[in-house]
Amino acid sequence: ETKEELKALVEDESIYLGDIDTSKITDMRELFKNSTRTDFSGIEKWDADKVTTMEGMFWGCESFNQDISKWNVSSVKTMACMFAGCKTFNQDISGWDMSNVKNMSGMFYCCHSFNQDLSSWDVSSVEYMDFMFYGCKNLKQSYRIKRR
Repeated sequence: ETKEELKALVEDESIYLGDIDTSKITDMRELFKNSTRTDFSGIEKWDADKVTTMEGMFWGCESFNQDISKWNVSSVKTMACMFAGCKTFNQDISGWDMSNVKNMSGMFYCCHSFNQDLSSWDVSSVEYMDFMFYGCKNLKQSYRIKRR
């Protein structure tokens, strides 16, 4: 599928996300931006191996809180605003391989519920992380960013 075909599929709420083949997709930018979708079940099965951008993927999806911890995001270079405005998102994604990510700006912007320990992430390639946790009012973790 192309990104355009994928976008059309995810906009059809009658389609179970777990049935969508994402193995050839490289760009998931703004895929669900401002989506009113409430059922994200099956998304945890998606193949993200070839994805290089997830910028704004769930931007404004206030009800998004699906466990996507098993995704292989090792090819992703930008996750800027990926979960921006996902007010209920609070999943443990500490196991993600972040070694190739260069841009995390606003990644969790206004994720009011987010409170996960991400200290295990390798952020040595990151160039931008401004406003990464801005508006995360329940964040109790303290982060000391160390370059490896």
